Amino acid sequence: MADTKKEHYVPRCYLENFASDSKRIEVFDKWKLMVRHNQDIKNVAMENGFYDLDLLDMLNRIDAEKSETTRRDIMSYMGTNCWDDVVSLLGDKRFVEKEHFANLEGVYSKLLKVIIQKSYNGNRWVLRNCSAMSKNEKVLFSFFVAIQFLRTPKFRNTLADMVEGMAQTLAYKSQMSKENALPKEAFAVDANRDYIKLQHSAMILDPEVALHIAETMVDHIWIMCVNKTNIPFFTSDDPLIRIPHKQDEFRSYSGFASDKIEIAFPISSSLLLCMYDKKTYGHLFNDRQFYVMQDIEEVNYYNMYQVINSYRCVFATEDHFATAKKYCEDHPELQAYHSTVEVL
Repeated sequence: MADTKKEHYVPRCYLENFASDSKRIEVFDKWKLMVRHNQDIKNVAMENGFYDLDLLDMLNRIDAEKSETTRRDIMSYMGTNCWDDVVSLLGDKRFVEKEHFANLEGVYSKLLKVIIQKSYNGNRWVLRNCSAMSKNEKVLFSFFVAIQFLRTPKFRNTLADMVEGMAQTLAYKSQMSKENALPKEAFAVDANRDYIKLQHSAMILDPEVALHIAETMVDHIWIMCVNKTNIPFFTSDDPLIRIPHKQDEFRSYSGFASDKIEIAFPISSSLLLCMYDKKTYGHLFNDRQFYVMQDIEEVNYYNMYQVINSYRCVFATEDHFATAKKYCEDHPELQAYHSTVEVL
């Protein structure tokens, strides 16, 4: 029997908030322009062996000098001077899934339930008079949102695009001054997938990476949008979306700390967390306040961003994907992964 393991890049404890009581969910596959009905959440937003990392095999396949340097770096990160201690932990290629995410998601699941419960199903008095979460819950939740941003296939592909783009640019520029210089396209490279997986895992396991993103998000104004329409909020296989409200021909303003940035993260079919740049929007909102959405167009606006931002699949409690399908038909570039990385 094949040694396979379903590893979710969007955790089930999160997907449950967009599923039916029987833990079934509607899926829109924008690459195939098809809806898959009544899917078990165990079988969506996952890939067999997605986080599996045979670190020891990788080390055995690189030269001795680099291997020794890598071993020292790993021991330093793990806080030990004994390589056998590392082997006992990382010798299991499912370490990232079993030891890292399994521990985090127990806390994440409880925090999600607390935040959802605090909305009291949209009770009017609560929405007018209460905060959506405490300051401590805001800090903790920002960390889990940052982890979600890092753990997806789309992020891994973007990392590969950056490595390939940088290598291509450096090779091209090294011979630009020559009379017989080749065009940049001649230096296209494919990054080693094991190397990219290793780098991706290192970023996931390094708490400083997620903390840096989380600290930026905590500094924003947080608004909890409560959906009072009959259209549920969508989520996707890459649910954290960034909406730049400042445009420039030569500079992107889609970073987590950019001027006029809006960051949105659906929490359930009826709750959507929006984070706003404090400098721009601080005078308009109170931090951690509720905001009632009664206009279907507002809900559709954020749902469409989920469709656009998703890697491939969008999820919802009910099939309200007709507009999403039409939009993808009109914008065929959404029907496959395209790199957004440009290295000059």
